[in-house]
Amino acid sequence: MNPFKAEVIRVADPLSQHTRSLRKSLLIASVVATAVAKAGLIPTQISALGLQFSQADRGSLLWLIGIVVLFLSASFVVAASADFAAWRMSLFSSSWEEESESYETSRQELVEQSNLSAEDKELLQEQERRLGAMWRNAGHVGRYTGMQKLVGAISWARVAIEFLLPAAAGVCALTFLVQALP
Repeated sequence: MNPFKAEVIRVADPLSQHTRSLRKSLLIASVVATAVAKAGLIPTQISALGLQFSQADRGSLLWLIGIVVLFLSASFVVAASADFAAWRMSLFSSSWEEESESYETSRQELVEQSNLSAEDKELLQEQERRLGAMWRNAGHVGRYTGMQKLVGAISWARVAIEFLLPAAAGVCALTFLVQALP
């Protein structure tokens, strides 16, 4: 076991490529939304496409930008939460493994160095129970269990953000397009 594994995990980048991509998109959309809202940079026309926007169209454009920023914000929060939970669980798991291996090594050395009587074996088992209780009371199991409780909520949030919401947005967009047909 690498004695620095837990420390390496602790300082490693917890964000996945997917979350980094969402963060980048969110920052770009936020800059655009801020520029539009604060500087009034709403186009009146896009001459390359031959489009002209009325005042009502510009209001719709503001709503559309707002919805995009809202979606990207929610997506980033859910993805970052999932990455954070995975990172913390990896750290807890590594610490747990390191402590367990250290304890088992010490225990084996103790057993190998002595001829244990039945009474000594009982004392050793009692000591193991006490150490286990101390370890649990130190919060290791509680922290891991706490993170496990978050996993279900984060998983369902990911299902909603990554599958259901885009599908619903697509259906809405198609409905709006069909309704807009002459």
